[in-house]
Amino acid sequence: MGDSDTTDEALTRVRSTFEEAADEAEEMSEAARREVEEAIDDLENRIENLRNRD
Repeated sequence: MGDSDTTDEALTRVRSTFEEAADEAEEMSEAARREVEEAIDDLENRIENLRNRD
């Protein structure tokens, strides 16, 4: 195997690793966004329940 082949394989691994990390980061951001939205919905429900007690 020549140096060119080794370099090509290394670049392929780097590109693949980067793409996987980017995908994971995007998924985490989506999960975090959903959690925040759920927390806001929960807070709105609690506020509404407190208003209805009066």
